Amino acid sequence: MKHLLASNRFKKELKKLPSPDQEKTLNVLKGFLGSLNQQKPLSEGYGFKKIGENHYELRVDLKLRIVMRSEENNLICHLIGNHDNVEKYLKDYGNK
Repeated sequence: MKHLLASNRFKKELKKLPSPDQEKTLNVLKGFLGSLNQQKPLSEGYGFKKIGENHYELRVDLKLRIVMRSEENNLICHLIGNHDNVEKYLKDYGNK
């Protein structure tokens, strides 16, 4: 069973989003985690892909992405932002 955790940075960024985007993000994360724990194939709509050694990206919608880091049996949400935010995060933290 995978556990989904959120870094303090992710929580702060999520709170800054408009309420509809916060709700959409939480719904996507719930559905994603449900699929993982039921060991069902992930819907392509999630756009879940590996983007670094231990980093993964999950699509919330056309503009919002979540960057997760895999650590043991956990996926830790580190960033929510647009494509440019993801690129900057990977440049700054991708190899750590």
